[in-house]
Amino acid sequence: MEIGQKVAQQATHAHTTSIGDTTIDVGARLRQARLAKGLSIQEVADRVGVSKSFISRFERDVVNASVSTLLKICDVLDVRPGQLFEPPVTKFVPADQRPPINLGGSRMREYLIGGAGNEHMLAIFSIIEPGGGSGDEPYTLDARSDMVHVQTGSLSVAVGDQVYIMQPGDTLTFPPSIPHTWKNPSATETCTALWVIVPPPV
Repeated sequence: MEIGQKVAQQATHAHTTSIGDTTIDVGARLRQARLAKGLSIQEVADRVGVSKSFISRFERDVVNASVSTLLKICDVLDVRPGQLFEPPVTKFVPADQRPPINLGGSRMREYLIGGAGNEHMLAIFSIIEPGGGSGDEPYTLDARSDMVHVQTGSLSVAVGDQVYIMQPGDTLTFPPSIPHTWKNPSATETCTALWVIVPPPV
């Protein structure tokens, strides 16, 4: 089947396709591409010429899109239409090729190390300078589980009324629907941490 025919079929029916035993959610793949480019739902909607709610529902495979709209979304996200139908593959991300992302916060750098094109999880590597973190205002994520593993330095994570002071080797798993914040409490030492969010937040 030609790529154009695949796109047309995908836009006409639900945005889920199967290749062998593998189910591929097109909306979820486009969501990961958007996160990898550091774009908000509103920014994509503005560039495509549709509403923010449409992009949000499309990424969750709740609504369908016309072929024209689907191709516009691919163009904004620099995604080849054929990529939407490729089965997941093993992916190796060298340390010097980690794509940077910007999810907010201050005095830190973050990199997407897993989850691009994968609808089941999002993995982020954070380098948090002394005093850096998510900010003072608690936030929530539309996901089932958030895991953070501290590799170096220390990290203070407040989940609801509970505060966890994490050291190298410590791991914390919590529901990200609970308001939370986090920061590097050290005045001198940089913290590095790995985050895994399941499923990727909308």
